[in-house]
Amino acid sequence: MDRLRIGLVGLGTMGRGHLKTETELPEIRFAGVADVDPAAVQTATQTYGLPGFSSYQELLDSGSCDAVLIATPHPFHNPIAQYAAERGLHVLTEKPIAVTVREADAMVDATKRAGVLFGVMFQMRLEPQFEIAHRLLAEGAIGPIYRSVLVANHWYRTQAYYDSGSWRGTWAGEGGGVLMNQSPHSLDMLIWLGGMPRRVQARTATRFHRIEVEDTAEALLEFEADHTGHLYTTTAEWPGEERYEFTGEIGKLVIAGKSVHLYRSKERVQDSIDHLAIWGKPEGKWQDIPVVGEPGGHAGVVARFARAVRLGEPLVATGEDGRNALELANAIMLSGDKHEAVDLPLDRDAYDQFLNRKRAGV
Repeated sequence: MDRLRIGLVGLGTMGRGHLKTETELPEIRFAGVADVDPAAVQTATQTYGLPGFSSYQELLDSGSCDAVLIATPHPFHNPIAQYAAERGLHVLTEKPIAVTVREADAMVDATKRAGVLFGVMFQMRLEPQFEIAHRLLAEGAIGPIYRSVLVANHWYRTQAYYDSGSWRGTWAGEGGGVLMNQSPHSLDMLIWLGGMPRRVQARTATRFHRIEVEDTAEALLEFEADHTGHLYTTTAEWPGEERYEFTGEIGKLVIAGKSVHLYRSKERVQDSIDHLAIWGKPEGKWQDIPVVGEPGGHAGVVARFARAVRLGEPLVATGEDGRNALELANAIMLSGDKHEAVDLPLDRDAYDQFLNRKRAGV
């Protein structure tokens, strides 16, 4: 296939990482780079021999691109994505896709109107343990899910980390804390594997760090039917782990780090409850599922994005997927502030009012 010509916007840590890992991909070629920092542009152009631009508008108006890869801080994702879509360019953006779900709506709508693809950099979906878990759940290995659990307390950060940039840990700079910066991948994985909640009852707190935003969040989750769940995430705890549990009518699936464990029951829980003797327990067996293969990483997402554009293959994650993870994060923050349950789809006006109040220091 013809290589997809991608314009890279943003030459911070993520942007430089994309140049380093994806320049040699056979599916794409970088057509140019853009950043507001002249030194960053100069370094990239000298290192990779690419055209450099001082603004994303100049790069995307140059006629050299089929698509844009957005690697700026997330408050700038929305205008860049809309600008690209209006010019008929496909969009691939880093996570989170925006600050608010209303902005995510605008990005999804703009790309749909333009008839261009909109992908999100959720590379954890390409890690073998999650690919295997997704397949097992899709095949009904544990039956209908009635409980989902996420513990993501491996995002430990020091105060020095937050002090390293004036935008870190602020409502104006990030629009949230652990939910916006560290946990979007975990939230996406919970949704991808277990579905989208319809209601959250959350508690958020700034436990130890000297920052404006939350460093700890937990929530009770309500899904469809009798499916319930719980999530917990923080940057203020150690040791940490990332653990997912999905319990269904005929088994349980646990993802702990890089491992996958599956319990298969010989009958439905309801059936065993109805007929077993007073101290009886359902019969079943735990199985350690072999996890083989290497993570696809950012390069895998970019390659799949190119093949989606050129060959019609599915994206790793769509703009709607990115919006779902952001909507859950927004809902948890709003619920934590209101100290009451919040329904999804989220009330966009209510969330915007909450964020504006926080940014104003109220």
